[in-house]
Amino acid sequence: MSTLQKSRKYYKWSWDVSLGGDYDSWGSSTYFMEIDSDLYAIRQVEVYENGNVLFYDKNHISDDYGMLCDKRLDDNNIEEFEISKAEFEEIWQTKKPINQ
Repeated sequence: MSTLQKSRKYYKWSWDVSLGGDYDSWGSSTYFMEIDSDLYAIRQVEVYENGNVLFYDKNHISDDYGMLCDKRLDDNNIEEFEISKAEFEEIWQTKKPINQ
């Protein structure tokens, strides 16, 4: 495994607030992110309460629904949200996005 792959980490956050506007009916969401060693998102999955799923990565950075997080993550207290690579890959491989 390359050093680059070893430095990747995986996180999961839940948001109890809906998107509002046209997407308010989607409900709350859970974000899954693969993060590089510089704390930038490489891949991102958003799973909404109504079942909608959005995927973002370097090949699909943005669309009418949203975008891949382009901000460096704050590393304060981030450890509590860490998940395994296997958990992230299961979501990435099994969920069907509506935006791709």
